[in-house]
Amino acid sequence: MKYYCQRKFIHISLSLLLIASGSMKPLISLSQDGPHYNVLFIVVDDMNEKASVFGYPEVLTPNLQRLVNRGIVFRRAYCQFPLCNPSRTSLLTGWRPDKTGVFDNGTSPRSKVGNQVKFLPEYFSQFGYHTERVGKVMHGVYQNQIAWDYSDKTNADDLSKGSTPGSWWVRDLPDASTINGIYAGIMIKRMRLQPPQPFFLALGLTVHNPFTPSLKYWNMYGDPSVQQLLPIDKNGNTGDLKGNGSGNIKLPNTPPGDRNDVPRIAFPIQVNKTTTDWQNTVHAYYAEVTEMDAQLGSVLDEMDRQNLWQNTVVVLIADHGQHLGEHEGLWGKTTLFEESDLVPLIVCVPGKPAGVCNALVESVDMYPSLAEICSLPAPSGMEGSSFARLIDNVNEPWKRAVFTQVKRRTTEMYSASTTQYRYNSWGSSGEELYDHLTDPFEYTNLAGNAAYTSVLKMMRTILAEGWTKSLPPEDDLSFVSTDNYVAKATIGLQTTIKTFPNPSDGNMFVSLTSLHAGMVRLNVYDSFGRIILSTTNAISEGHNTFSIHLDSIAAGLYTLEVKNKEVQQLAKLVIEK
Repeated sequence: MKYYCQRKFIHISLSLLLIASGSMKPLISLSQDGPHYNVLFIVVDDMNEKASVFGYPEVLTPNLQRLVNRGIVFRRAYCQFPLCNPSRTSLLTGWRPDKTGVFDNGTSPRSKVGNQVKFLPEYFSQFGYHTERVGKVMHGVYQNQIAWDYSDKTNADDLSKGSTPGSWWVRDLPDASTINGIYAGIMIKRMRLQPPQPFFLALGLTVHNPFTPSLKYWNMYGDPSVQQLLPIDKNGNTGDLKGNGSGNIKLPNTPPGDRNDVPRIAFPIQVNKTTTDWQNTVHAYYAEVTEMDAQLGSVLDEMDRQNLWQNTVVVLIADHGQHLGEHEGLWGKTTLFEESDLVPLIVCVPGKPAGVCNALVESVDMYPSLAEICSLPAPSGMEGSSFARLIDNVNEPWKRAVFTQVKRRTTEMYSASTTQYRYNSWGSSGEELYDHLTDPFEYTNLAGNAAYTSVLKMMRTILAEGWTKSLPPEDDLSFVSTDNYVAKATIGLQTTIKTFPNPSDGNMFVSLTSLHAGMVRLNVYDSFGRIILSTTNAISEGHNTFSIHLDSIAAGLYTLEVKNKEVQQLAKLVIEK
């Protein structure tokens, strides 16, 4: 089989081609080289990070592990709005909610963004990609707002209608009859038809409330020595279905009074459960995740069978997370806590090594990232940043902060997260500050703690400045040196320097990638030409990062000098207070 990425492209900038079924389909011919990979784009509904591959070994996900073995796991990926419709709209447009105008599940995305906007699969379609959808990709009734070459009409996931957050029951079904089994089976059939390449195949899987695992997966958890009657429908009715007890399911160690230091508006809904029912519900969620994982595995088996890994990018992402009773009874989503906002994200690119990336990324980054990975022109008007560079170097300095928002009645509320802190602003109703280094589960609000006054000020500034001031470093400085002090008698040392963040509050990083080991000096000058900081640093071959701390000096424009004995490069640094 001859793959699209191996074909010769006609190098013209723009053309309208392709007559199919008597109608014209616009096709933009690419003028740039690079692999034009197939795409398998998997969106999981309501999946939080509780899975073995994300640090929760008690939740069995062997097929997610197969993806991890081939790709990059992004451990700090955040959604823009923890609710299906606004989150998926941001994911598929590259726009943040304030630009899409979609803040709830009842707003038509197309009515807000306009007919001229290309959703992610439509952008790929412009460049000759064959696009197909199975399962939930857009939210609910808005699936057909994306123009697909094939869109499956099966609607298997309507069990959530009429169910309150935290609902669960157990079914006794074969895999092929489960929600995820139905969608996976259809996708496999479509793959076996060998769609034209390059293709963009989108698959929606789900672990959405209510949690309704099959008995087989329920019994992979819990205590087999204790058998309990299990509910078989949303009304709690029981038949003769029995399964493992849930007494050994561990629950969050939430401190008493966890809500006392948090603005009341932060909590959208509270579902009080007994300890037994709480354990049963978490048990059901874990089983649901493993059931979903098994159906994912059948699709990956088809990838293996057709040897598609060599020319197919595989993305797995959730639209948002969900709560499992944390913070004294939180279920569902639409909060500004980690459980709601962090999303699983794994990206597998042919020929790239597997790894773990702790850089801050966002769902809104997916559109430009996937376009760049597949060598498509950079889409215009994006509010996300391509993280394609992180696929090659997971340690590259990246965003200063990421941003999530929710809506309470008529008011939007915002959150900013850095590598260490999360700050939530509830307007006149209050604010929250968490130190993830000492409090990863966000139990202690530090907004009123005097020891964190400077941090609170910094985080308020980051949130006020918004996403445009927290982008990845873009200022590249390159120099070529024949200096043997740095290059150790080698000729043609090439070094690339990045500064991040810039502007900053005085605390920043200098990232330096070198072909050789050696020494460099970093000098910072004020506007009068006075050196206010000077350091000498040993550099290794490859990637190096140094921190600069100028938080004690005044706001203003400064100059960074990177030099060895004979070579000098300069960059402007902006410090804001």
